[in-house]
Amino acid sequence: MDKLTKQFGKPICVILYAVFAALAAKKKPWPLAILFATHAAECFLVGRMVAEEAGLPRAEGLAQCLAFGFTWWLPIKKHWH
Repeated sequence: MDKLTKQFGKPICVILYAVFAALAAKKKPWPLAILFATHAAECFLVGRMVAEEAGLPRAEGLAQCLAFGFTWWLPIKKHWH
């Protein structure tokens, strides 16, 4: 799972954001809003703690989590635990 997450996770997130942004431009904002809300909640529940453990600035942890969700922090968390 780690290898798949590292290799394909971030590109999949970028594609999802692009597709959902296109839908939002066509007056269907819910998929984009749900993706963003999910990533924001994930940041406050797990991402910020992982960023702190890894010695990353909070702003970087927030940006990474909002953009890539668990695909950025899962490999880091497994490395530290």
